[in-house]
Amino acid sequence: MKIWKLSTSLESEQIAAANKEDDEILFRNLLQQGEYLHSKTNLPVETYEKGGLNNLLTYKGFATPPIIDGYAVQSLEKLISEFVEFVPLTHPEYKCYAVNIVNVINECVNYSESISDDFGGFEKLSFIEDKVKRQPIFRIKYTEHSLGDFPIISPEIYVSDAFREVVFENGLTGFTFYEVWSSQEEASVEEVNPFVRESLDEDMEAHLQAYYGPIIRRVEAESAEVTEAGFYEMAPTESVPFYTVATHGYSTLRLPTPPGLDSAYVELVMHADQDPFEDEKYSWIPQVMHQVGNFAINHMNWIGQWMVFPNQELDRYVDTYERTLAGEKVKFPLHVKPYSPESGFCGVMVVPPLPQCQEAFTMSYLENGKEIDGEWPVYFHTLLPLYEEEMEYYFQHGQEALLEKMMENGIEHLFNLHRPNTFKEKRKGFFGRFNK
Repeated sequence: MKIWKLSTSLESEQIAAANKEDDEILFRNLLQQGEYLHSKTNLPVETYEKGGLNNLLTYKGFATPPIIDGYAVQSLEKLISEFVEFVPLTHPEYKCYAVNIVNVINECVNYSESISDDFGGFEKLSFIEDKVKRQPIFRIKYTEHSLGDFPIISPEIYVSDAFREVVFENGLTGFTFYEVWSSQEEASVEEVNPFVRESLDEDMEAHLQAYYGPIIRRVEAESAEVTEAGFYEMAPTESVPFYTVATHGYSTLRLPTPPGLDSAYVELVMHADQDPFEDEKYSWIPQVMHQVGNFAINHMNWIGQWMVFPNQELDRYVDTYERTLAGEKVKFPLHVKPYSPESGFCGVMVVPPLPQCQEAFTMSYLENGKEIDGEWPVYFHTLLPLYEEEMEYYFQHGQEALLEKMMENGIEHLFNLHRPNTFKEKRKGFFGRFNK
């Protein structure tokens, strides 16, 4: 078990209270004391310093109180709702919430193993495990420090491994974590999950047919190299009315993954209206899957939920990827190319499976038909094609804002490769002056 200090990206937009007298007092005091605000809602705020519209913003550059958007609330509330209060804020341009951490744990510091600093805090912090266990987000109250023996409530926010996992699994941006404490020496990833690990064909085929439909085609990899992948194709069914293509082979290698996540063994999935191996107009689909997968394998890069991969030249592709992971602004114009003249799609976004295929998202690794304790599963990431304007909107406004506009006609509509551009006839210039 590990405890992490929560911080925010320096690139994130900063907000401040619009009412300088009343709301500054509120932010500086009440939101830092671990008390419920109850009626204090829809507080007026404004942009203090422009920056990236990440899922986690900042209050004048400070991590406390955290300022998050609606998608972050939706992603985190099941885990942390009983430990925090989400305080709605009124910003003239977007929805956001202050996270009031009411979970303040008293005397949870292991003083004998901690080292105080000269300012009432700690150079090294150790916790009493039983007091912080199953606490996804908290602040601490302590009495032994360099300034005396009076109680101090820390301004720092601490989170658990489970909190970090939710952030990474949902692709939330603007969150930064620093490891503070570990309860024990843990086995290394290499000891538990090898760099090369091959799933049996029969396990892979059984998994795909259970959730997507009967396999009608297997395409072998172009070479026997471990970095090459082939394909399985599943026929449309009443439940899944698409041809479904899944890679087979990328999960042989363990990709790097953020600490606390187990999504290092990856395969890719795409849906099509017609058979992409029979209809030339759809032949770009397996090519896109190879493009995304080969980049990750050859550069040892992570593939995570809600990441967007534009169809760019390699140097721009790498720059966009690195800026996305760092929570930094992506360079415009994107300089993307359509995958084919017929489609007009210029990139893909990693999304969860179709609702009827949710259980297909992960496949347990089996050895002689049995699950092995500690072995990470194989993740099947679905790729959703996007138009250039949709990607621009994503990079400027975030995935929640984009999905809100794209979901107007339902989830399955998004996978219709003949769907219209969400921003067709709405675009006004290169830098995101979209109709809202």
